[in-house]
Amino acid sequence: MEENRLRTYLEFQISQLIISGNVLFSHLLPYSPSVITWGRTLFSSLLLGSLLYLRKRPILFSSKRDNRISLGLGVLLAAHWVTFFSSAQISSVAIAVLTLFTHPIWTVLLEPFFFKVKLKVSDIAMAGFVCVGMWFLVPEFTIANEYFVGVIIGLISALTLAVRNLLTKKYLSGHGSSQVMFHQSVASCVILSPILFLEDTFKSGQDWALVFLLGTFFTAIGHTMYIKAVFKMKVKTVGLLSTIQPVYSAVLAWLVLGEFPRKEEFLGGTLILVAAFVESFRYNRNSE
Repeated sequence: MEENRLRTYLEFQISQLIISGNVLFSHLLPYSPSVITWGRTLFSSLLLGSLLYLRKRPILFSSKRDNRISLGLGVLLAAHWVTFFSSAQISSVAIAVLTLFTHPIWTVLLEPFFFKVKLKVSDIAMAGFVCVGMWFLVPEFTIANEYFVGVIIGLISALTLAVRNLLTKKYLSGHGSSQVMFHQSVASCVILSPILFLEDTFKSGQDWALVFLLGTFFTAIGHTMYIKAVFKMKVKTVGLLSTIQPVYSAVLAWLVLGEFPRKEEFLGGTLILVAAFVESFRYNRNSE
């Protein structure tokens, strides 16, 4: 039992490290968020579909209702990714990642509407601790400031992620994570396809290689591992443990893009790390 819990925890942390690299592509690829997300979902759909075929697993669920729900959640996935990349392009990698990670707060507040759980003082306190950490990381807000716009869009991205995770947990937890991710990727790709008539797609071989890497390794593999963890852990635990991801993203942004964190980011990141550690300790002590 303890070995399985440790394995689940390690798999989740690996998924967070992989997913944390997604935001880099908003700067590595000089295209709109919609075009980048379309390419991302195209390749993630192809990889996941191929894996399901090779494993001789069904593409669709036996329940038509579950198929409709799974595909429908692709709308939320598309909205989440487009707004996430928009926030990063308008403001910065730090703003996009940190505002996205208000989603643990959304999750804790919304979970009682989806499941028979009650808010605990410790949940609210931990969410508030994360808020304090992010407050140090986000620059001063003004209406005319691009960072303010980036924060608003990032909050929308966080809300769509929280709702998508909760609905996936509620209705699809009995299905394979690869199938769920495949359905949502296909739906996202189809929804965003009209953008091809309005904007140019990837022009060079390097651009196609980057979006291929984004769609396969950073999306199909990373998010499938993430959904698998959501199925095995409480949603609020997943959300709060995910607060480690901004730290991973900050390190990668420094290594790849040369964005060195400010002192405020170090301070806020420390608070977020403490919150993640505390929730990790709680997860390993309490049976789920």
